[in-house]
Order: sequence, then C-alpha cells, then structure tokens
Amino acid sequence: MLEQRSFISRAIGDDLRYTLIVPDDVPGPLPVVYLLHGRGDSAASWEPVLDDLRALPVIAVLPDAPWSERASYYVDSAHRAGRQVETALTGDLVDHVEARLPEGRAAAGRASRTVAGYSMGGYGALRFGLAHPQLFGQVVALSPAAYDPEPPAGSSARTFGAFGVGDTVYEADRYRTLSIRAALDGYAGMPLSIDLAVGDAEQPHPGAPDALSLVSQTAAIARLAADTRGITVRARTYPGAHDFTVWRPALLDALSGLLR
Repeated sequence: MLEQRSFISRAIGDDLRYTLIVPDDVPGPLPVVYLLHGRGDSAASWEPVLDDLRALPVIAVLPDAPWSERASYYVDSAHRAGRQVETALTGDLVDHVEARLPEGRAAAGRASRTVAGYSMGGYGALRFGLAHPQLFGQVVALSPAAYDPEPPAGSSARTFGAFGVGDTVYEADRYRTLSIRAALDGYAGMPLSIDLAVGDAEQPHPGAPDALSLVSQTAAIARLAADTRGITVRARTYPGAHDFTVWRPALLDALSGLLR
C-alpha cells in the first residue's frame, strides 16, 4: 500500500503532507522508518528507492517539508517567516501516523523507530535522533549537510531563515545552538545507532576549505559520536557524489543491518 495523506499540524498551523508505505503481505508488528528529503526537494524525491522500501518489512513515512523555501533543515525556526518544523514532525507527525495505523501493525517503542535522511535531511535525521532519543533508536544520515562550526558561504542554511532570528535570516549563535555538535554534547546517553554514509566524489561548496567538505565533516561527526556515551556509529564511504548513486545503496545497507 502506498498512500498520500495529510492532516493539520498544530505546530505549523497548516497541512502536513506525507507519503505512507505499508507492506501488503508482511505481518506485523513492523518497524517504522521516517525519511527526510533534502533541500529544495519533496517527498517525491525518494522515488529512486520507493520500490526498495515497498519490498522491505518496514512501514515507511515520507513527509513533505516545503517550509523556508524548502530549506528548513527540519529545525524550529526563530525567523519571523519560519515554522516549528522539528516540533511538527517529531510530535504531530509521529503521533498522527502511528495512531492511525491498524492495531498491531507498527512495532512499539523507540527501538523500532528509525529516522533517515539525505543532505539537509541527513542533518534533520541526526538532529531528531539526538534531540529526541525517547522517539528514535536508529539514525541513518546520508551525506548530512551538517557543518561545524558553521556552514560555508553559499550554503542554504545561511539564506532561507532556518537558523534566523526575527528579521535576520541567519545567526551564528542560533546555528550553533541547534548544531549536531551541541546535540552530541547534550546527549542523554540512551542507546542509539547512527549510520553515516558519504560519497567519495562529494564536491564542496565553491571556495569552501577542505575541512568543510561533506567527506571531512561526516568523518568528524563519526568521531564525535563514537566518543559519546550510548552511541554506536557505523560510517561508510560509497563511490559516487551527492545523489542516489550513494544514497540508495547506503540506505539499503543501513536498513538491512537494522532489520537483521
């Protein structure tokens, strides 16, 4: 079963749309995977892996994130035009989806709930897993657009208000407060599995130093996470660039490992 659904989210005060995939012939209870798309994309951008998801013994939830000109980074924005995206997805969406699945279809508890994403969605997946450990037991971050200490010039994280305050579209202090480093520093210590993947041909932003390439940044996240109590990290590099030549096999490898 593949359905398009929507409901009114209290956190954003508007429709929240998502695609739901539930295997027709696989008995439950099944784990639930929430998949976050990248900047400028939509839930439909997961099309290269839809057949794969339908073949796996999982319930897949693909939210559409149109806010901040599709550059919300899945955080609660303090910009005047921003939305409470993190609250909407970790609260309203999870509650709505799992309350409306048939009884016994979804496995209960954080250990059976995964959040995954690519690029901007990889940032969101890390943010959700680390900031909401009561919800998620697994994170899959594919080429995560997570920069430390700040995103490079030209990054959409600086230009669309996700990390803005008031009329200012980007504030460094706001970014650092919501950063993956800050989330790791404050992590509660609950058992969490993080799968990280990046392509060996990732191209940095023009003019950005090598230290801010996604290859370097993903390796840095892996080191920080490995030193954080309660977290188990798997980091892999795949042949390819910033696209589904990397993200498809990486996602399938990660989900296959979680389903064993």
